[in-house]
Amino acid sequence: MNFKKQAEKLENFLEEEFKKELPVALLNDGSLVYAGFRIKRNNQGTWNLLRIGGYLVDKFNLKACALMAAKYFSINKLTAYNEIKQLDSSYQQNATDATIFKHRYITVKDLDRRDLALWRWELTDSRARQAKTKIAAKFKSMF
Repeated sequence: MNFKKQAEKLENFLEEEFKKELPVALLNDGSLVYAGFRIKRNNQGTWNLLRIGGYLVDKFNLKACALMAAKYFSINKLTAYNEIKQLDSSYQQNATDATIFKHRYITVKDLDRRDLALWRWELTDSRARQAKTKIAAKFKSMF
């Protein structure tokens, strides 16, 4: 095996990879354009996945999930698209519940209800962190 040739091939490959740009365009209003789709924040605070010059595809709570969904939708991988949609909603539901139970834990005086709120807060916070790490891992592997 010729190590010099292999090292040269690896160096050329890395140079080509660094020269490539992400196929994502960032607009002035904070929205993204990717592969014929536009990801734009709506009045409710969620992110709309829109076909450029067309229709609304779906709504997402996280911008990263909307970008991954645009990639999967553009190549017709609907199973992976639905998985991203499920991860997005799971993260949002558990993060919201964790915030509610944390507030209840702080404000409730009854020890039994306080203990119950603490337990539910820990549970929902753990689920939200798990969904967040899955989303981050998928995003890193895709882009």
